[in-house]
Amino acid sequence: MKKIGIITNVDKDIGFTYTQLLADSIKRHGGSPMMTDMLSEASGAGLPCGSEQDMIDSCDYLVCLGGDGTFLKAARKIYMKQIPIMGINLGNLGFLTEVEKNNIDTAVEQLLEGKYETEKRMMLEAVVVRKGKDTITDVALNDVVITRGAVSRVLHVKAYINDVFVDTFPGDGLIIASPTGSTAYSLSAGGPIVEPDTELMIMTPICPHILYSRPFITKSDSVVKAVIAEEFDYSAMVSLDGREGYELSNGDSVEVRKSGHSINLIRIGKLNFFNILRTKIYFRGESLKKDEIQQTCQNS
Repeated sequence: MKKIGIITNVDKDIGFTYTQLLADSIKRHGGSPMMTDMLSEASGAGLPCGSEQDMIDSCDYLVCLGGDGTFLKAARKIYMKQIPIMGINLGNLGFLTEVEKNNIDTAVEQLLEGKYETEKRMMLEAVVVRKGKDTITDVALNDVVITRGAVSRVLHVKAYINDVFVDTFPGDGLIIASPTGSTAYSLSAGGPIVEPDTELMIMTPICPHILYSRPFITKSDSVVKAVIAEEFDYSAMVSLDGREGYELSNGDSVEVRKSGHSINLIRIGKLNFFNILRTKIYFRGESLKKDEIQQTCQNS
């Protein structure tokens, strides 16, 4: 009997409607819905198995209910164990949480019958060097983002690829993204869209205050280094997948390379990346346009 761990964003599943639906579906199709003691008690569903780490250690698959942020948070917890992960979209966009909430039962049935594919997604490893000696190593699935600190001043970031100087970017910062992250913050900053199962890195300046700045793409075996310019005295931040954040100051650096770990994303059915992209981006734009029109009508 396959054990399926469940992680729920409780802010998006009010009343645990979809958590209960998912647990019931797993049972009906011959699986065991595993949950933390806290989630099982709160939802009145699933099989309690202790802490979140206990659940991860015991499950064969992991399913998360929420948006892409929930998926990224879950992925950071399981990447070392290589557990296949599936996302159910309770959010707005859902590039990573591809299963829609109305298709939960079908997705669970196909999963437990083995009618799925796993897609390996490249991860990034970031080494943060502060004051030349304080080293932190962490991983990201989407992106590593260097941004301004609390004070709204132009940040000068020097960029290198394999220790070869590329350029200095004055602006709001720099995004170093994986192919999976190409449809996230990097896209908003003008970066290219990349098929998520490829292996490369994208370097996208954020609001650069120069006329000729463009994103750069480099091979997955390259090392991208971002250095906070020494000649300017200001603070900055580096964040990974919008979660973990570390303070930086002038002279500090962040080195990003392909991680030795990856995420095994469960794909149900034959999904075309470009169809997903076109549909989600289009409908998000149409939804925002509709909200604006409604707000205008209410205010007039």
